[in-house]
Amino acid sequence: MALSPIALTSSILPSLQTNQALADRNLQRLTTGRSVNSQADNAQAFTLAQGLLERSGTLSAVGASIGQSVGALQAASAGTSAIAGVINQMKGLAQQALSSSDTVQQANLQGQFNTLAHQIDAIAADSSYNGVNLISASPGSVAIPGLSPGTTATVPGTASDSSSLGIGAAAGWSGGAASIQASLDTLDQASRTLRNQAAELGGNATLLQIRAGFVQAQGAIATSGAGKLTNADANEAAVNAQSANTYRQLGLAALRNAGQSQEAVLGLFTRR
Repeated sequence: MALSPIALTSSILPSLQTNQALADRNLQRLTTGRSVNSQADNAQAFTLAQGLLERSGTLSAVGASIGQSVGALQAASAGTSAIAGVINQMKGLAQQALSSSDTVQQANLQGQFNTLAHQIDAIAADSSYNGVNLISASPGSVAIPGLSPGTTATVPGTASDSSSLGIGAAAGWSGGAASIQASLDTLDQASRTLRNQAAELGGNATLLQIRAGFVQAQGAIATSGAGKLTNADANEAAVNAQSANTYRQLGLAALRNAGQSQEAVLGLFTRR
């Protein structure tokens, strides 16, 4: 007569499978750092977290774009500072020429003046960042994306080359005090114009830095919110994984014992 399997063996197998699944799930949580890895784990939390992470990604892109704009403004601001320094040197040359009665020296100073004027153009042309120049003879602009789709603000550049600042080539300095004074007056006006431009550039850069900080903070909030919905408690997951593994080991031991008991019962019916 055939013997039916011992009932205990059948009851242990589901328990082993359950504990194995529990151990695998907690090991996954330890590996990924998340308790919700798919909709199967928690559909609502997973969907909400995905939305927050998408929001964080959008904010990150906006923040990066603002950062590039800040870089362009800072490059332009550095350029205007350098140009202001050159203008001060030119003023020094003009003042020296005005106080001199040596026509040869005045002519020499005029040549130096005109050379420095070309330096203004070179600085203005070189004050670019990532292909954007806000103070060249043909200045560009930067577009600032908003947090809502389709919202963009534009910050235009302002030409700061010698011609745009009204600084022309000096002439007639040799024995011409009026011409030298005219050059000085032109430089004074250029300095005032440049100060206004520098103040505007600095103000825009400061505002964008504040905006970039706000965007980064909003992105961090969204990321943190997603984490609260999906992150696993590492200590809890480790304890649960260990517990599940312990129960699985006990189940395996019980299964072995059950098999040995069944073999013992079968042995009683074995003919010697």
